[in-house]
Amino acid sequence: MRKLVLVRHSQPEIERDIPAAEWRLSDIGRRRAESMAANLRGYRANLVWCSREPKAVETAEILGMALGVPTRIEAGLEEHHRDNVPFFPTTAEFGQAIDEFFSQPSRLVLGSETASQARDRFAAAIEAVLEADSGDAIVITHGTVMSLYLAQVTDIKAMSFWRELRTPCLVEVELPGMRIGPIVVAGEGAPSP
Repeated sequence: MRKLVLVRHSQPEIERDIPAAEWRLSDIGRRRAESMAANLRGYRANLVWCSREPKAVETAEILGMALGVPTRIEAGLEEHHRDNVPFFPTTAEFGQAIDEFFSQPSRLVLGSETASQARDRFAAAIEAVLEADSGDAIVITHGTVMSLYLAQVTDIKAMSFWRELRTPCLVEVELPGMRIGPIVVAGEGAPSP
């Protein structure tokens, strides 16, 4: 059975003065990405797909090298567009903003696109990946759009799922049934493809 493997990028170096979409991986993030490769070895991947954001590209390059497959950037896989939002001083404040974002999907409450717009953009990009790649599709992406997408195609709650994510982590989706497995964090037991 074919799989869609959604991988949240590894830990970035947080730079308060530049938008999160421009962050690169931290040293810890690079090590965690290397560790995540063990969780992906059993998949039949032709490519490692990723968003255009540097932290996703770097994660994909590390994983692609470890798996012996090339990487490819796909438009639309990037995080919810929020470059115009200032850095939140606390994790709790950021979580509150994300909660409002998820709970009002058709309203512009955070950034420059609604949750519905971000979800639809991401879903179209996933569809393009699945059409272009006949193997197990490994996609390096971001927590918010991953949560929005999975809430649309399964019965999970976006905010609850988002709170469980770590950097990096993965979730396997069986195709075509869209049944999801547990969240797997780098270094923890790999799912059995």
